[in-house]
Amino acid sequence: MTQTSTVSSASTPKKELVRGVLIALAVAGVILAVAVLPAEYGIDPTGAGKALGLTSLHRPAIVASTVAPTAAPATQGSTVAAPGEVRTLTIAARQSVAYRADTREVTLLPGKGVEVKTHLAKGATLIYAWKTTKGELLNHDFHGEPVKAKEDEFESFIEEQGVSESRGSLIAPFTGVHGWYWKNKTDAPVTLVLHASGFYTDIYKK
Repeated sequence: MTQTSTVSSASTPKKELVRGVLIALAVAGVILAVAVLPAEYGIDPTGAGKALGLTSLHRPAIVASTVAPTAAPATQGSTVAAPGEVRTLTIAARQSVAYRADTREVTLLPGKGVEVKTHLAKGATLIYAWKTTKGELLNHDFHGEPVKAKEDEFESFIEEQGVSESRGSLIAPFTGVHGWYWKNKTDAPVTLVLHASGFYTDIYKK
C-alpha cells in the first residue's frame, strides 16, 4: 500500500505540469494569432485583429527604400537657412560658356533710349552694375526675351524710374537675349558706364 501511494503521488505533479505547459502554449498561440500577428506583421488569420483594431498598428518596413539615394540634387528637401531668414529657391548650374567681363560706355542723346544686349543660355548667370558719369537720372529696364520671340514678347526683371545707378544679377530663366534699356528724358546728353560679367556669349549695343 505504501509503495502504490508513493507512485500515485509522484505521477500527479507530473500530469499537472504537462497540463500547465499545454495550457500555456494554447494561450500563447491565441495571443499570437489574435494580437501579435495582426499588429506586428499585418497577418490576421482569425479576423479578430481587425475587429480589435490591431491591424491598423502594422506599418510596412519600407523606410529603407523610400529614403534611398536618388539622382535628385543634394539640396532637394534641404531646410538649411541663415538665422532669421526664410530659405529661397536654390538654382545652380554648370556653365558651358567661358566666363567674361566687359565695360561699356554708353551715351544717350536728349529724349532718346539705348539698349545693350547679351546672349544667355537658360541657367546662365549675368551680373551687372552701371552708373551715370555726372549723377544724371535715367529710366532703366533690365529685361529679356526668348529665342524667336514674338512681337512684344519679353519679360522685365528690374524696372526703375529716375535713377543714376543700378546693380543686379540674373540666372536666365530661358535662352535668349537679355540686357538693359535706358531712356534719357532730359534735354542734355547723358553718359553711363556699364560693367557686366558672367557666362554670356556676346555684348552689343542695339
